[in-house]
Amino acid sequence: MRLVFVHGSTGPIPNEIGNLLKLEILGLGWNSLSGSILVAIFNMSTLRELDLADSHLSGVLPSNMCHGLHNLEEIDLSLNNFSGAIPASISNCCISLRYISVGNNQLNGVLPRSIGNLSISYLYLSQNQISGSIPGCFNNLTSLKHLDIAFNRLTSTLPMSLWDLKGLEWVNLSSNLLRGPLAPEMGELKNLTRLDLSNNQFSGKIPSTIWSLESLDHLSLANNSLQGSIPDNL
Repeated sequence: MRLVFVHGSTGPIPNEIGNLLKLEILGLGWNSLSGSILVAIFNMSTLRELDLADSHLSGVLPSNMCHGLHNLEEIDLSLNNFSGAIPASISNCCISLRYISVGNNQLNGVLPRSIGNLSISYLYLSQNQISGSIPGCFNNLTSLKHLDIAFNRLTSTLPMSLWDLKGLEWVNLSSNLLRGPLAPEMGELKNLTRLDLSNNQFSGKIPSTIWSLESLDHLSLANNSLQGSIPDNL
């Protein structure tokens, strides 16, 4: 069996799913499930896509998360009630992993440095309770296009390495406790179409280089302590 999509289900995830050893796509999203994730799911080595979004699941993410998912490309655990920290073992996910979405949960703790070992293109972590700083090792995420860590409790300044990710198209770090000046190097992200740094504690002058981002169609720096002028030709 290559794929399973189930809608309208209630109750816990059935243990029998762990017997589908050749399953490639598992879609249980948008159901009224209960309980935690079945640990056996993380041992399904043929699984490429795992969708458990908005399924009323709870509990902590397994410490050995992804250890057996050798072919995983996409994982969506958003819109649930998962708690605890993002496991450092997430780096055990295979090199083909491109999409991670765990937004709208109750995850806390700091961002594990092991995320920097992945080859992801899309990372969505918004609306959790993640604290600490953005690790400098994010500069290893050279394939990253979308980064969303909005509505968390991030502090400290932005690492300069963030602006080394020239493939970034979409960055949302709004509604955190980030502070410090904005680096002129952000003007080197020529592929950037959306940048939202609103509702933080950034200070200093708005870098003039930001006005040279010709692909940018959405910019929000509201509710900070920034200074500077906006060019007349915008």
